[in-house]
Amino acid sequence: MSDIALINDSQQSAIVTNGIGKNGEIYMKAAGSTDAGALVVYDSGSWRKFEHEAVVAFNNTHSLDFDGTNDELTIPQGTFNLGSGLFSFSLWFNADSLNNYNCLFRINSSTSLSCTSFIRSNGEIWLSNWSFNQLVSTGNTINTGAWNHLAYVKSTTGSSGTVTIYFNGSSVTSGPIPNGSNFGSESGTSAIGRSYAATHYPFNGKIDEFAFWNSALSASDITDIYNSGVPTDLTSLSPVGLWRMGDNDGGTGTTITDQGSGGNNGTLTNGPTFSSSVPS
Repeated sequence: MSDIALINDSQQSAIVTNGIGKNGEIYMKAAGSTDAGALVVYDSGSWRKFEHEAVVAFNNTHSLDFDGTNDELTIPQGTFNLGSGLFSFSLWFNADSLNNYNCLFRINSSTSLSCTSFIRSNGEIWLSNWSFNQLVSTGNTINTGAWNHLAYVKSTTGSSGTVTIYFNGSSVTSGPIPNGSNFGSESGTSAIGRSYAATHYPFNGKIDEFAFWNSALSASDITDIYNSGVPTDLTSLSPVGLWRMGDNDGGTGTTITDQGSGGNNGTLTNGPTFSSSVPS
């Protein structure tokens, strides 16, 4: 059999009209055809078509902009329930300004060991508990006005679980969670962009591509997610929660659809806005 020839709609019709088709001959429909990319097989004056699988490009065109006053994205209770298990968090952020505590997210807990991500005024990134006690810290790291990627991975369980902080694709620190590794069951809604209440330590800046796993990602997974500073499709890593901050919702409305397996949609509260500024 010869190489597969490209044909357009009119050429396909002519093959039948002129009686020049050979049974079993395979053609590919050319760009601009009504079924471009499909394989068609001639069969006694008729065509059998094998549809191609369309490859949907990954696009990242939206982020959420938090005003640093009371904006938040609330996540339904029961989404996380960290307990003593493994977990991973991944997000992109761009801080407009830094106060004493700048909360990227807070996972509410029935214990005093609620899982909270802070940036301090000196640019230091913390994983903190309910009373803002430092659990794991990076040291001075970030500057305002720039997109950065942040990941937390809890990779061990037991009397003190080890958490590693990754910044822009690289491990920067790791350490045990003191006083045991059990974060308890989730209590009330959790939130992205604020601490335990809307006006408590809100984040001023943009957040994008927030994802959660109830497993420990590998260092190579984090490198792939960072992708040299450009967000990429995370679905192959099967996140439990994936909030793309507008890209699957048209950049409108008050719902951020959860693209992870959990199906826990977030709700924009107190007016975070969609931004076209994204990591690139």
